[in-house]
Amino acid sequence: MITKFPQPQRPTAPPDAVLALHTGETRLEHTKNLAWVRWLFQSVRAQREALVFQSAAMDRAGLITDWLRFTNETFLCILAPALLRGWQNAQAGDDAQLASCDHELHKLLPVALAERSIAAGSILLEQTRGAKYQGALGRLRQRFDIGETTGHLVIVWSAIAALFQMPPLDVLTEYLREEWLVGARDSNHPAEPQGPLSFDALAHRALHEARVMDFRDAV
Repeated sequence: MITKFPQPQRPTAPPDAVLALHTGETRLEHTKNLAWVRWLFQSVRAQREALVFQSAAMDRAGLITDWLRFTNETFLCILAPALLRGWQNAQAGDDAQLASCDHELHKLLPVALAERSIAAGSILLEQTRGAKYQGALGRLRQRFDIGETTGHLVIVWSAIAALFQMPPLDVLTEYLREEWLVGARDSNHPAEPQGPLSFDALAHRALHEARVMDFRDAV
């Protein structure tokens, strides 16, 4: 359990604005500024063999095939929309709609995937329990503690991302990175996917398909 979040560097902007991406930052600086995400997820990675994405493939071709299936069948059509709606609701402080996103997601995910998602989400909720000034994240945890919400991973992550005013592209990209880091770590070829299946390309595609102007403006 942590008692204090690391403080990511972020540009100043009105609290209701969608922050611009990478403004004034080199790729290296941007990566360093998001290092807190990897730090935050370390407990989840240590305790889970997979988040939602899971692959038993040991060769590169099989791993990429599994990643393609996950991104097409689960991430783009189910997880990404839920993550973006959750982020938007958390930003707005709309706790009821944030919980509603969680319930809707639970209905859409196959049972095995839902179980993995909830297990990972509960770890992240516990890992952040001692942090201060949690806003929507703290209120989501209160609902979770009394059984009013299931606490799916993307919903928990959306609340954390809103707390830190992360722009949507980073929210999606970092989520995909964690899915890959855990799901592909037992493969002999765990190097990040490239091209259309890269984290950045998939995040851009998810934003485009969301067709929500606020998100599209952040690209």
